[in-house]
Parts: sequence; C-alpha cells; structure tokens
Amino acid sequence: MAKWKTMWIVPAVLALAVAAAGCSGGDSSPAADPGGTGLEPVTLEIVVPGNKGANFDEVLAEVNKRLKTEMNTQVKFTMLDFADLNQKTNVMLASGENVDLVFDAPWLHLDAMASQGYYEDLSELIGQYGPNVQKTRPDQMWDANKINGKIYGVPLGSAYTQQRSVFIRKDLREQLKLAPVKTYADLKNYLYAVRDGGSGITPLLAGADDVTYSWVNWLIRDDTSVNIRPTNFSGASLMLYYKGNDGKVYNFFETEEPAILSAIADTRKLFEDKVMSQDVLTNKSGPAEMQLQNKVAATPQMAFAVPDSFNDQLKQVASGGELEPVRLFDLTPGSNISNFKMDNFICIVKTSKHKDRAMMFLDWANRQENYDLLEHGIEGVNWKASGEHKYETLNNDSGIVSFQLIQNPVLEREWAGSDEETLKYNQFITQDDNFTKDVMTGFTFDPTPVKNEVAQFSTIQAKYYNGLFNGALDPDDYLTRFKAEGADILKKIQTEFQRQVDEFLAKKA
Repeated sequence: MAKWKTMWIVPAVLALAVAAAGCSGGDSSPAADPGGTGLEPVTLEIVVPGNKGANFDEVLAEVNKRLKTEMNTQVKFTMLDFADLNQKTNVMLASGENVDLVFDAPWLHLDAMASQGYYEDLSELIGQYGPNVQKTRPDQMWDANKINGKIYGVPLGSAYTQQRSVFIRKDLREQLKLAPVKTYADLKNYLYAVRDGGSGITPLLAGADDVTYSWVNWLIRDDTSVNIRPTNFSGASLMLYYKGNDGKVYNFFETEEPAILSAIADTRKLFEDKVMSQDVLTNKSGPAEMQLQNKVAATPQMAFAVPDSFNDQLKQVASGGELEPVRLFDLTPGSNISNFKMDNFICIVKTSKHKDRAMMFLDWANRQENYDLLEHGIEGVNWKASGEHKYETLNNDSGIVSFQLIQNPVLEREWAGSDEETLKYNQFITQDDNFTKDVMTGFTFDPTPVKNEVAQFSTIQAKYYNGLFNGALDPDDYLTRFKAEGADILKKIQTEFQRQVDEFLAKKA
C-alpha cells in the first residue's frame, strides 16, 4: 500500500486567507482568540447520521481544543437516526434552521435539495479555503460527482462501489456442521438449517427503514449477470432502474424484470417459510442491533469484514458467539459497472452565515492527524499507527464521524488486523480499472419538472415497496395494487428521466 503524503495549512495562512476575503471582526482579545489567529469566534452546526460512539465526548473535546487554537472555531454535532434522516433534514432545510454543514446523499435527497437551491456551490470555496479537500480526492471523483456541472457537496468515499456482505453466525454454522458459505445457494442452506436447528434464533432480518437494505435490493446489486442498478430517483428504489450499460431507464411496472420478479418470489418464500423475520416491517431495532442481541443469525451489512466491536458485543450475550462475512460481490475485473459517484456527501447549507469557516473546517478535517482523530479517536488511547497507512485498535477504537463527513481515498487507513481475503476485496474496489465505466457517469437527474409526481410516488411506494421486497406482502396481490396506484405517476417520472438522459448522452456524443 502506498504511503500517502499529507497536505498542511498553518493557522497563519488560514488567518490571511480569511482576512483577505473580508471575514474579520468580533472580539480578537486573547480570551476570545487563544491561538492568535485573528479570526472571530464561530461555532459551526453540523448535522450527520449515526449515533454517538463510546468516546464521543472525549474526542469532540479534543477536536474543539485543536480548532479553538488553530482557527478560533468550535463544532457542534447533531446526530440523527437513519430512520429519521430524510424527514428531519427536510424540515431543517425547509424551515431555515441554523445549520452550516449537513450530510446528504443520492439515496437520500441530494439531487432534489441541490436543484431547489438549499446548498451552496462549493467551487469557489474549495479554491479559496479547501486545498486539502481538493487534493485528497482524485479528479475523476470530482468530475463524476458534480450536479449539473456544479459541486454541491464534497464527495465522501474511498472506493468506487460500496463494501457489502451478509454477516452470519460462524459459531452456529460450525455447530450445524456446514461448510463456509460461498454462494447464495449456500446461504439459503444455512438459513434453513438455522431455522430447523432448534436455537430459537430468527434466521434472517433485512432492513425495512431503508430500501437499500431490503432483501431483494441486496440480492440484485451483486448479480453482475444483469447489472441492474437504481436510478436514485427515489432513494435506492428499483422501480426505475438501469440495466446493463445502454443509457435506458427501465420501468419495473412495464418490464416486470425477470431477475427482480424472481428475487421477489424467492424472498416471499423465505418469509412464508419463517426464514425471514416475521417482524421485518415492524422491528423497532435495526438488523445489526438485533444480531448483536443474539436474536438474528444473518443480516445485510455495508462492510466486507466484521468489526471486532461486533464480536466483542455478541460474546457478552452469546458464549462463543462469532460473526463472519458472506461476500457475494463479483471480483471479476470489468464485471461491475460504476459511475464513480459516491454514496455520501457533506454539503454547506445556502443559508449558513459561516460558509468560509465551514470550508476551512472541512480542510482542517482533511489533514491526516485531524482525520485520524475524527475517525478513530485519540491516538495512543483509542488507536495507534501500524505499518504503512494502517492502524491498530487499542481501547474502543471510535471517533465521531467517517463516511458522514471526511472519508476519502488518500487519508483512509486500513485496519492492521484485516485478513488477506478482506484486503483483496477492499483493494479491488479502490481501483477504477476494475470497473466498467457507466455511460451515465456524470449524469444527475433534476427532479424539479416532476417534483410533485416524485412526492406522490414516494408516498405510494412507502405502502408497498419494503413489504414486497422483504417478502412480507404477497406479490400476487400487492404488486397489482401497487401498479394500479402508481403506474401512471411512475410513467410520467420515467418519461422526464429518459428525456434528461437522452439530452445528456447527446451532449457527450
């Protein structure tokens, strides 16, 4: 692994940059400006998803200590549950709440919010105050993640597709005398064996609060024989999807795509056979939480490896309990299509009164020592460096944020305990030449012309999608109902979507 060089900006340079931009004033006495930066004191309000980790308060105190000295800034984080993320950030932005930086994503409402003018175009701010933000992301990442040619969010990620696997109970698999799980057929065999094994543990729980984690979505995304991908017109919904690499927008109501229909039928059988949790739509706890409570034997997870903390927690309630990943991702070079668009972004809100300082903070956070603090915690207490750009955990390895605020391919460290198989998967997805370039690379759908239809369809979809794609609703009945209510509206969205795609491809020709 290459040893990355870190870009540095000293406080004096930051001070000069802000003074030149006319951002001055406020109490510059030693008490208000302990680092002598010449900057007025500012507190930034940051809204991101997730929960406060074990070391949140200690790490935040160290973050604010450094920020106070270096740029007379403090940060305050509001952490939102993923289940509430869409609604609460919508309300915050629409009501003009005091927010400076907010997490958004194509699977959330990034395109819509950018099109409606809620986010600042970051091009000039990055040029003035964000050299580290710029240089820790390759040009291809910037080019592929613009919206209508503008930068409405800093792309967050270190690879060209998401890590993903299914976490299963290794101890149960071994008790059942099953070989390691390598294929979906193996996985189903394991799930049915758990059901019949007398442990009382629910074999499978998928996610119902985010369509990304619905079981059908999870199966489809790794099937490179069809290469079906969501268009992100409504999160990760597959009701409008891309297939192959032909620049067409497909409508599931019209195509009744065999691969999706087959996965829906297969998932329905899992539910009827009591392999899928019978409470998949009503569980108050998420799949990971239920698994770590020794209640579920398999869950979809955005990772190629099981964190040590997961197994530590599981062992507290299940003696000998151990998780292992089942990776169905295809490692054949060129088999996966990528548009090189990141799944997560951090945006500066248009109404922020501290846009310059928000970008200065992001630049500060994209320096190696601060990046490590935010992601892993305090060096020597929570983690330590190991080898070339690797780290070891010490005590509750945990910072404040990672994919929600800072993640990039240059500063990200690899866990020193990663096995060779995990390293193989991790390194594969960081190499752009392992992917076939999507003809849609650089395209962003502007939902404004059909925003009412998108809102209407989202309401209808909420009644049916997760039930159908997690097996809880009978497709023979509820697909018909879904189509009766949503087909006409979805067709209008598809027509506008395809018009924009055609226009985009024509300009590229």
